[in-house]
Amino acid sequence: MKKDNNNLSDNTAQAVTSKDIYIIKTDSTIDRKPDNIVVEQVVTVMIDKVGSFTILCSPSDLKALAVGFVFAEGMIDSADDILDITLKQDMPNVVGIEIHDPSRITIERNMIVASSCGMCGLRNIEKLMEEMTPSAGSFQMSPEKIMEITENMLSRQKIFHNTGGSHAACIFDAEGTITSFAEDIGRHNALDKAIGKCLLEGISMKSCGAALSGRASFEMVSKAARAGLELIAAVSAPSSLAVEAAQKWNITLCGFVGPERINVYAHQERIKDPDTEGNQT
Repeated sequence: MKKDNNNLSDNTAQAVTSKDIYIIKTDSTIDRKPDNIVVEQVVTVMIDKVGSFTILCSPSDLKALAVGFVFAEGMIDSADDILDITLKQDMPNVVGIEIHDPSRITIERNMIVASSCGMCGLRNIEKLMEEMTPSAGSFQMSPEKIMEITENMLSRQKIFHNTGGSHAACIFDAEGTITSFAEDIGRHNALDKAIGKCLLEGISMKSCGAALSGRASFEMVSKAARAGLELIAAVSAPSSLAVEAAQKWNITLCGFVGPERINVYAHQERIKDPDTEGNQT
C-alpha cells in the first residue's frame, strides 16, 4: 500500500501520524522504517447546561462530528436548534455547543463513546425501534449507480489510503451525487461527520442515501433513520438487528456492495434498473 500523506488536506492531515516500526519478514530479516498510523484521540463535546460527551475519534471535522452526534442522539432536530458551536482555543480537542432548550435533553450525561461503538449510552433499543419515524418512499436508484457511488466513496478515502485504519461514510442524493463525505477511525463517527456536514451546510438529506465503508450495524441504521435517509449501501455485512430496524423503518439496506453484485436485506423495491426491470430473479 502506497502511503504518501502529501495528498492529505490540512483538515485530514491531523488524523495521520508517523511512527518508526519494525517489519519482521519470513526470512528472519528485520527492517526499521517509518509508517503512517491513523490518529485516535479523545474529543469532548461540551453541551452548555447539559453535560459532556467524550468521543474516541480521529481529530478532523470536529464541528461536524459534534453536530452529527447530538443530532443522532436526538438532542437537536436541526442545525437551527444550535445557538453556538466553537472549538475551544484554550482546551484542545474540546467542542462547545449551546442549544435551545437544553432542559429537553434526558439522555445520560458525561457519556464515553468508544471508537468501536456508537450507541454505548443507549439503554432502551426497543423504545427507539417503536418511536423512530419510518423513512419516506420516494427514493429509487439503479444497482449500477449504487456500485458507482461506493467506488467513488472508496476513492476519496485519503486517510485510509495513507494508514489502512479508517472508515468512511458519505451522503448521496437521488442522482448519485455525493453531497457529503467524511472519514474517521470509527464507523459511526464517520457517519456522524457526514450527517453533521449536511446539517451545518444546509444540505437537504431528503430522498437521499448513505454509503458506508464497513458493516451496517444497528446504530448505523438508526443514525440514517434519524436523518431521514432512505437507502444504506454498505461495503460489508449487516447485522440481524440492523436488518430488523431497516425493515421496520422503511430503509433499503444493501450489504456487500461490490463491482459485480449487491445483497439487499430490506426494501428491495427502491432499487430499480429501467433496462432490466421485470427480469429480476
